[in-house]
Amino acid sequence: SMQGPVLRSCASFPEARCPVPQIQNGRMVSPPRTAYTHKDTIAFECEPGYVLRGHRVVQCQLNNTWEPPVPLCEQGKC
Repeated sequence: SMQGPVLRSCASFPEARCPVPQIQNGRMVSPPRTAYTHKDTIAFECEPGYVLRGHRVVQCQLNNTWEPPVPLCEQGKC
């Protein structure tokens, strides 16, 4: 027979909590939320006259970062 205490609980991993991204001269297209967890995605767009540099959609990772990195909105060249 088995010895020792019966352990029936599963180890729970702390849930990822990504920071709410800030993007200058642009905005999140996705509805804003107070918290973002693993695999949540956000899409961005820039204000008129600005060009998106980077990826339009980012995803929350387990290490509390956004991948690919949050994009930038740069002033468009006329």
